[in-house]
Amino acid sequence: MKLNLRIYLFFITWLVSLLPATANSDIKLFPDANNKYWIKSVPSAMRNDYIRLGTSFIGKSWTPIKPVLFAEFRTNGNRTNFEAESFAKRKQMTCLVMAEIMQQKGKFIPDICRGLHYFIEKEQWWGLPAHYPKDHPERDVQVVDLFNAETASMLAWTTYMLGSQIDKAESGLTDSVRSEIERRFLNPTLYNKQGWKDNVNNWNTWITSNWLECVMLCEKDEKKYNEAIDGVKADLRVFLKGYPDDGGCEEGVDYWDRAGASFFESIYFLDAIGKPLKLSEQQRDKVHNMGRFITNMHIKNLSFVNFSDAKSKCLPNINILFPFGLYFKDNTMMEFAAFIAKKHNYLSKPSYLFQRTGNYPPLGRELLLLSMIKDLKGTKSAEPRAIDDFLANSQIMVASTMPGKNVKHSWFVAAKGGNNGESHNHNDVGNFIIYHNDTPVIIDLGRDTYTSQTFGNRRYELMNNRSAYHNVPIINGLEQSQGKRFKASEVSHQVSDSISAISMNLAKAYTKEAYADYWLRTVSLNRTKNRVEITENYKLDSMQIEKDRMEGEVFDNQIVLLCYGKPIVKLPGTILLQGGSVALKYDSSVLAASIEKIVMTDGIMKKQWNDNIYRIMLRLNDNYPKKEVKYSFEGITVKKGRR
Repeated sequence: MKLNLRIYLFFITWLVSLLPATANSDIKLFPDANNKYWIKSVPSAMRNDYIRLGTSFIGKSWTPIKPVLFAEFRTNGNRTNFEAESFAKRKQMTCLVMAEIMQQKGKFIPDICRGLHYFIEKEQWWGLPAHYPKDHPERDVQVVDLFNAETASMLAWTTYMLGSQIDKAESGLTDSVRSEIERRFLNPTLYNKQGWKDNVNNWNTWITSNWLECVMLCEKDEKKYNEAIDGVKADLRVFLKGYPDDGGCEEGVDYWDRAGASFFESIYFLDAIGKPLKLSEQQRDKVHNMGRFITNMHIKNLSFVNFSDAKSKCLPNINILFPFGLYFKDNTMMEFAAFIAKKHNYLSKPSYLFQRTGNYPPLGRELLLLSMIKDLKGTKSAEPRAIDDFLANSQIMVASTMPGKNVKHSWFVAAKGGNNGESHNHNDVGNFIIYHNDTPVIIDLGRDTYTSQTFGNRRYELMNNRSAYHNVPIINGLEQSQGKRFKASEVSHQVSDSISAISMNLAKAYTKEAYADYWLRTVSLNRTKNRVEITENYKLDSMQIEKDRMEGEVFDNQIVLLCYGKPIVKLPGTILLQGGSVALKYDSSVLAASIEKIVMTDGIMKKQWNDNIYRIMLRLNDNYPKKEVKYSFEGITVKKGRR
């Protein structure tokens, strides 16, 4: 697709010409809500769907959330009850605002005004109890967290787009809202020490992007405006400096849109207001790589590599994916956004994706995408698939064979090194996943429903965070330990027409009591033999192990494999997976297999895997303190008429 670059650059130049050099000017990021752009450029089917969704909230009450729900996080660890109520209120507001922008008749203004009163009068704080120091919010304790920031941004976009209509209905209401934004968010962010400013994780960019948008939409004091813009740039530079050059998001694909994508969101709007973050060519390449991470991790039909706190099924937000791709003229990103748009009928029924773009719909991002709607309509739809890719800084390999009409067995494999001190990490150095014919075979459990334990000192007691429930070895009875010093070493990547492979020494991921001199794991996609091969080359300190045994301590060395669907032991050395279409083959004289069903509690993990996960334990023959062990995954073609 040829982009109309001249028109795009003209549009950006036009935006910049309208925007302020100081905070005292009126800014024009998008046409305001009375502008005919929204009626002429947004297809009528889209507009009608936004209006239909907003209409469903007309007359809906703005009942305050019960204090007991806020307190639950500390009384029983539950986060979801309060969050569901809180997010529903914000969804209600954003849907009403979008409907008014699309209809322009004032029908939704009374409900929007009631919503504004709710947020500034009935909620003492706009964030989540998991991020607050007390079991109840207080007016004078304004902690800056992700959702304090997001709510402030939502209200800022509301007053920016609909300010004249709101004040016509109720004089001075927008000033009251902006005053609360300043008190609750802008002033604490600017003047109080914020630990997230020094971190290289989603908190930095997530909050900073909302900070920037509130500043450019609400701040009237020129001195504070300029100080805040400088602060935004400083935060972004901290993030950029600490982020890997390969663009890998160590927090997982679920956090892509609020890590790398929020960084892009900030530089986009800094460009728009004439305050660009100056980037070298190398830094621009890094930002571009941040965007490409989401396409590199895609498997098929919105299944993703789900290392760290991520789900196997993910829905990237096209209202930031497409602008990100357009900014860098990256056809793969743009076409992926168009694929998602087509799959979910965005150009005729945008409400489906709009309601799923985050915990609640972000107004600024949706307006940004709609300002580019002609470009989106002109972009072809295509799914990305990485054939060979290696993120050297993040130590992640992805490799695949392309499925096709005449291809009976296609493979996708991903493996990681890294360390156990990454943000949102699981203790999973050396972990890998395998898909056969675009269906999971060997899996990562991914994230579960968050509770107070998730980010507490007992995080690594949770099943999905422990190495005992990842595809890694248990050495001398020990799981991996948490912390940055527990890591992969000697990581290398090999790629050719016939093979893609990653090799890594896992010994440093375990404490010294594992007595592992080295444990070299190699994960390979062998295209010549059309199979996935794993090699474990290890040496254990047999003297130390024997000493423990003499003292009555005997520990197993095992290889953990989590599989989707019930395994079938066909004969020694062969386990059938994926309903019999894949065979796990191993040397039964060296490895002994046992199988157990994983029992899951209700939550995200159980829902995404349909309570259909089994753990295979391959116990190593302890008579081999130094050994090379191999096992493989091979496709089986079942003839028609045979079962």
